Amino acid sequence: MAANAHGPSVAIVGGGIAGLVCAARLGQLGITAATVFDTGSHAPGGRCSTRKIDVAGKTFLFDHSAQYFTVSDNRFAKIVSFLHSKGAVKVWKGPVGVLKGGRFEKKSNLQAFVGTEGMKSVPECLATLSKVDRPVWIGNVVWEPMAKKWKVGKYGYFDYLVIAHNGKCADRLMGNAGAPKIHELLRVRFTPKLIQKVQQMQLCSLWVLLAVFPTSLKLPFEGAFVEDSDVTWVANNTAKLGQRATGDGRECWTIFSSRQFGAAHKVPQENIPPGKADEVTKRLLAAFAKSAGLDSRALPSPTYTKVQLWGAAVPLNVLDGADCVFQASQNVGICGDWLVSPCIEGAAVSGLALAESIHRHVRGERRDTGLGCTFKPVHGPAMGSFPTNSKLVFNPGGKSG
Repeated sequence: MAANAHGPSVAIVGGGIAGLVCAARLGQLGITAATVFDTGSHAPGGRCSTRKIDVAGKTFLFDHSAQYFTVSDNRFAKIVSFLHSKGAVKVWKGPVGVLKGGRFEKKSNLQAFVGTEGMKSVPECLATLSKVDRPVWIGNVVWEPMAKKWKVGKYGYFDYLVIAHNGKCADRLMGNAGAPKIHELLRVRFTPKLIQKVQQMQLCSLWVLLAVFPTSLKLPFEGAFVEDSDVTWVANNTAKLGQRATGDGRECWTIFSSRQFGAAHKVPQENIPPGKADEVTKRLLAAFAKSAGLDSRALPSPTYTKVQLWGAAVPLNVLDGADCVFQASQNVGICGDWLVSPCIEGAAVSGLALAESIHRHVRGERRDTGLGCTFKPVHGPAMGSFPTNSKLVFNPGGKSG
């Protein structure tokens, strides 16, 4: 794919928020020959995804990764305004707060956003702005120095390469690609607690339990950060996504484990032993009941449960000093939430920054970005960050301001 009337060709490996925003911004800048390659069989989105599950003749929606997002950056505020105008997001009024020992405390002045049909609505809307090829597994990329192009699997040659995902797959992909400085930044370590002296990306692992209860639990919240050794977050998908139907009292809940629990019970996520799945389910249900002030014996038995191990869950550190990484001599860059802040806003800001770096390179600038940066710790909840800005309040039907 050589450069043409649509500008240089760009291969973006990873169809999460960072990759999709990068592609959309490139298009705005006149670089329209960009292709996003994503492994998703049902939809793009990465961590911003929703499961559809049929239980006794009814389809339920579960947000099983990203739960909601906030806005603190003007650039991201414009993206959220666009998503709202397309009917892809809505303000989540909650209540959302903190749960400890059976007592719930609502977070004041929190403006939270969710996808209208689950968090998948966000990437589905963004994907309409660019070319997305899925389900596609890119297992090999190589820099060809004579041609100054990237060979991307069986998909041919591209002028630029964007790595918009992380974890072991990104590490392996770039291991022999011919860009050692980029590969060095993609090396990853899995740990429940940040190791300060280790200057490389560090990710935690979390268990996620999806549960359908036969009746409403009648709890005074829709989402809560939990102060408990086993559970860190619980959310009522039925209320959050407006799924309650007349005469149907069933409720769908998502329950996140703590980092420590995730590490203590880690198994191969592609092949979870049935015994471990049962153990994790019982432990998380018991911790949920205890934290919510419910007697575990009185907690109604779920009519459906499913656990998943989110192996490369959330970054424990981020790059200090740059929103993206770009190596000018080899036309390659990285974008993702782990470079800015582990949240949807962080991913979007990183995608914007890399698109603009590529645009400047096309126009003749030869400057690296982020290659000399170190990592700094992330402080916040186990499932990510939720930055806010009191000066940015979104008014549905009006403007953010």
